Amino acid sequence: MRVCVYGSSSPNTPKAYMDQAFRLGKLLAERGHVCVNGGGKTGCMGGCNEGCKASKGQIICVIHETFLVDNEEFTEADEMIVATGHGLAERKRLLTEGCDCIIALPGGAGTWDELWEAVAEVGLGFLPGVPVVVVNADGYYDSFKAMLQRGMQDKMIYPGVENFLIFENDADSALLAAESYVTASLHRQKQGRTLPTKAAPTARGKGSTWIYNRHLGAKRGFAAG
Repeated sequence: MRVCVYGSSSPNTPKAYMDQAFRLGKLLAERGHVCVNGGGKTGCMGGCNEGCKASKGQIICVIHETFLVDNEEFTEADEMIVATGHGLAERKRLLTEGCDCIIALPGGAGTWDELWEAVAEVGLGFLPGVPVVVVNADGYYDSFKAMLQRGMQDKMIYPGVENFLIFENDADSALLAAESYVTASLHRQKQGRTLPTKAAPTARGKGSTWIYNRHLGAKRGFAAG
């Protein structure tokens, strides 16, 4: 699998979270998965990269050119993709491009931004079949779970998001959940049970795929423009 990993860049990241990050990187390498992440050498990003490298795994880093001036990038990646642009939109797109699943480790505002955007894009059908698995180490993301429950309680979010947004307590369980989800999704595709989509739209608001995604997103409780 091609696994997109989100996580902190802070050098002050607690050891409990760093241990999970290193463990996840190690597991990705041992199971032959490709680790795609934001390219940092500190925090959970750095821990995941170190774990993956220690077990001879493949690492693809996607970093914005702005962050190349402080020597904070992980220099031992197999591939370093440098994103440009006025903002982080292109970097986030490149991180998830072609990924089979997304795993979020503990992190700060940048990680939260990536995580919630991924949830919205999967819910709207822009990342079909991609599970978002959260490593809820030491209950770090308990408040996120409570926010989702409140959103569903107040009918701001319809039930269904829990089918692809999965919370696990550690890296082992998170990767197992991601693998199981992707395997089941591939099995359904082979049986021809996936919903059909037609040619991609050429402009916003045009084309059958856009209409389908907008309808699907609305049914799932996501704003679709």
